[in-house]
Amino acid sequence: MKYMVDVSPAMPHQGTTLASCLCSLLQAVGRPEWTMARLQGVLGHAFQFDMNEGGKHVNHDHFDWGPALDLLPQIAQFRTFMSSEQDGDIELAALKREVRDAVLAGLQQGVPALAWSPMSREIAASHHHGVCWGLVIGYDAADETYTIRHPFVEGAYYVRYDEIGHAEPEESIWVMVYDRPSAADERETHLTALRNAVAYAHAKRYAEADERNANRRATPHGFAAYDVWQQAFKSADVPVNGTHHHLEMLMYRRVAAAVYLRELAGFFPEAGKQLEAAATHYDHEMDLLNPLHDLCDTACERQAWHAEDRAEARRLLGDALQADREAIACIEAALASIGN
Repeated sequence: MKYMVDVSPAMPHQGTTLASCLCSLLQAVGRPEWTMARLQGVLGHAFQFDMNEGGKHVNHDHFDWGPALDLLPQIAQFRTFMSSEQDGDIELAALKREVRDAVLAGLQQGVPALAWSPMSREIAASHHHGVCWGLVIGYDAADETYTIRHPFVEGAYYVRYDEIGHAEPEESIWVMVYDRPSAADERETHLTALRNAVAYAHAKRYAEADERNANRRATPHGFAAYDVWQQAFKSADVPVNGTHHHLEMLMYRRVAAAVYLRELAGFFPEAGKQLEAAATHYDHEMDLLNPLHDLCDTACERQAWHAEDRAEARRLLGDALQADREAIACIEAALASIGN
């Protein structure tokens, strides 16, 4: 017998497989208010930006397997199955059968499941793009195969339930099955998101005692990330293709921030003016990032940055940072109006 839920990850994925998959999953359980922008606002992506020295590679989607998951219970409750072959006290084969049964129960209720890098070792070896979060949307009992849809992959693909998780360096499994709605107070959830936005901008999002996020704390983020990126453009060695990726991720984030803050006016009418002002500053930041995107396109065509373009990039980033500062100042004013 085949079980199928006809859903696909929300597109465009905006550089976050977690929000893309969650959005569609929550639609399936009757929560259409959880838009991509709202998810990115609450989970933190909308206000995120990291940069390494020299403009080098950054895992901009690291929230998807880190800080965002700490906030997931404010949106919905999930049963989480997570283990690897390093966990000697757990029999992975038995756990995968337990996961299959839980996934199947959800599918029978019309709800897909979230799965991390849902590939077999063979699929992964073919340079498949099904990394990070995907959706399990079906199960065929005859050949014991999951049907997967993934934000990075066109169309559906298939993998046996007991082969999923072979794509990591060691055999593992990480699947989240929807359990029930969150009991969190929605107003408090959004207040937390606003507080986190301010803390992240000022590089205070991660506590000094938080060993899990020590690397994230050490990577320049928030306002500091803009400064580091500006400095990178002083060198002719600033990456070409990598810079294009950095910029697209920042643009995804700030578009979501503007939309999310406007959605919040209904929750916080007493701060509507400040929230709209913050959104307008993010709109202005986008007006500055768009010409920078054009410069990146030109650099990609040449596979080199010309000195005059690097100077203009530094100027645009400086102005973008100022817009970002003004947006955060308005969020701080909104929190003050709300009484936080």
